[in-house]
Amino acid sequence: MHIRPSVVIALGLGYVLGARAGREHYDTIMRQLRDVRERPEVQSAAGLVSAQAGTVYQRVRGLLGAEAEESRSRPFRPGAHHSSNGVSSVGAH
Repeated sequence: MHIRPSVVIALGLGYVLGARAGREHYDTIMRQLRDVRERPEVQSAAGLVSAQAGTVYQRVRGLLGAEAEESRSRPFRPGAHHSSNGVSSVGAH
């Protein structure tokens, strides 16, 4: 198979120009993102979301901790099958 040099040059030129255009577009997007992030109202909203996330995390951790304690108090019985509500149904399939 014979590839013409002009095709190779055209592909190389297209790649270089596309990469440069892509980099410029990327830089523009990152500059706009930085500008938005620095706005006081965005920083304020981010602080509120962060605080709420911490509260939700603590609640979920508390609920899962209670569930873990409850499951530790139940004896493990190999062969026992549990339904989705946690009720044992030994021998039933």
